[in-house]
Amino acid sequence: MKFLSIEKIKSKSQLIQFMKKYHENSGNDVSIDFLERASVVRGIYSKQENLIGGYVLNANRPHRYISDIPIDAALHNSIPTESDMVEGCCIWMTKEINSFQRGWVYLTIYYDYISLGKRYMLGASTEPKVVKLQRLIFPNVLYEGPIGHAPWCCMYFGTKRHMAKLLLIILSKYWVGSLIKIGKRPTRNV
Repeated sequence: MKFLSIEKIKSKSQLIQFMKKYHENSGNDVSIDFLERASVVRGIYSKQENLIGGYVLNANRPHRYISDIPIDAALHNSIPTESDMVEGCCIWMTKEINSFQRGWVYLTIYYDYISLGKRYMLGASTEPKVVKLQRLIFPNVLYEGPIGHAPWCCMYFGTKRHMAKLLLIILSKYWVGSLIKIGKRPTRNV
């Protein structure tokens, strides 16, 4: 198994590398200004020290997602107190990160979220498959519809309890699923 390191990114050159790799792998943009003021930016590095994934948690205002909500829709939605909210965004991973390792990444995200001491976690996605999984857990849809840079997006939020449930689902998917795959491998006679 290849080992990964999951490290906080702080230097401007590392943040610029994160920004570029995030765009290459997701097609989405993130500004260097946002990354510099975000609470946590982590890079996932291969054994060869190549950046192969990462994520951002932001407990600082303004929140990127909330600023994407059209003004008329924001007036009609119940938005939790921004001072008690963390947004999880810019999550990306290359195929070099296997299922078991993805479980470790999500554990680290949860740890960072808890460490920030905020009540709510805000998430969003333009990917229907991701939204389908997240909506199983996060009961509160903040906004669903077009945003400035995407024809459709779903934004949702939940509490630490919801995040813990999501983590259990993800770990069962990645870790239990990995163990089942290992158990189904054909054995060789020696």
